[in-house]
Amino acid sequence: MILFDINGAVIKFNEKRDNYNTIRKLFLEYAQKSSDEFKDYCDNNLTTLRQINDDYLNFAEALVDQSIKKGVEILVSYNVIVVDFKIFKETYCEKYFDFKRIFNNFVKEKNSINKNKRNTSRLFDIKPFVDRLSRSLYRDCFNIHMAVIDVLLEYGVTDVESYIDAKSIKQANALFNNYKDGFISKPDSYKIVQKIIMANPYRKDVYEFLIREDGDFGCEIEKLTKYLGYNIKPYKAYLMDMYIKDLVAEDISDLEIAKEKVKKYAKYIGCENDSIYITRIDAIYTFENA
Repeated sequence: MILFDINGAVIKFNEKRDNYNTIRKLFLEYAQKSSDEFKDYCDNNLTTLRQINDDYLNFAEALVDQSIKKGVEILVSYNVIVVDFKIFKETYCEKYFDFKRIFNNFVKEKNSINKNKRNTSRLFDIKPFVDRLSRSLYRDCFNIHMAVIDVLLEYGVTDVESYIDAKSIKQANALFNNYKDGFISKPDSYKIVQKIIMANPYRKDVYEFLIREDGDFGCEIEKLTKYLGYNIKPYKAYLMDMYIKDLVAEDISDLEIAKEKVKKYAKYIGCENDSIYITRIDAIYTFENA
């Protein structure tokens, strides 16, 4: 049993959910890696969209195939040995893929623009296209974890929980909306937070809201998000930046009080490197009073 205490809301993941999360996290991390690799490949080779050809499709599909192989390895580890790469890809994965369709649609659009000389300037707008393809590749690689679960459930494997279904996602969304809109009384809030997370633990914005509104004194939210495959530290850094910005806007008349406020806020949101921000306040005060 994996336990986290989120400001009184005790979150428990049993072994089956833990096994699912291990699978999900593997594909989450690989999806990000693949998306970054594809973006780097485009950045290093593309100067104009006229250069787009099947090499970019092949590069992306090779990354997806590596993700599919990871899926087959997991299936074999759960003793599902009658589903090979070809069966897994064609029977279970294809329905989750979108990259090839988006890529081919763009090629058609590009060819159409090429025939109209007046619109060729659009071909130089590379970044939005690359970003869109990178996001699509990310989804294709990540969604393979759902195909893995589909196979495991079909073959009667009971050691792994299923992915979150649409009903649970809707329920979690409704609970979260009511919570953040203030329709739920404070005495019951921890129970609602528990229900929100257990219904769908994979909404990063929920954890950002909880840190912002309720704090993360013991860094339990940070531990939970790390377990789920998310890095919440950049959001905490963003909150610290905004806090200092507001503090400076109020005019720092007493440096020691300002430092103490920064230290307390860092503790409140669970930001462990508060010395960086205290030094920044010190520098700002010194500059303004030079």
